[in-house]
Amino acid sequence: MSSLHNLLGRLGADQRGVSAIEAAITLPVLALALGGVLEFGLNVYNRQQLQPAVQAGMQYALRNPNDTTGIMNAVSAALPANAGVVVNAPTYVCECNNGTQVTCSPLGTCSAGVPRRIMTVSVSRPPVALVSMLVGLRPSVLRAQGSITVPPL
Repeated sequence: MSSLHNLLGRLGADQRGVSAIEAAITLPVLALALGGVLEFGLNVYNRQQLQPAVQAGMQYALRNPNDTTGIMNAVSAALPANAGVVVNAPTYVCECNNGTQVTCSPLGTCSAGVPRRIMTVSVSRPPVALVSMLVGLRPSVLRAQGSITVPPL
């Protein structure tokens, strides 16, 4: 019994390898945290690349509001190459000054004022996935959109 007690006493007093055990416990946690920060930063950067492309499409739409293909081409031209981006066709909503929606084709009538036609341009792309354990924390898609008022048809 005393030999077991001596063995346990010697093991408790032995400090060799403690740093290796501490590193083995903390380094995976730090690596996961670093991966999460990098993934978040890349997704923010990729999202920021989408907004100028949407703005380019809206600027084109101000000059050519009925050229859907041209609007989509303007958005695509403003995107970085190989971005894996989906450029959605512009959508239109017509509404009165009080917010009541009316039909766009043929253009509905408002009790007061003229209906306005609002066009929405949007793009989306898949997020960057560096750390597979963060599946529930990352967005399913990165999206940017903008809306402008364009002349009625």
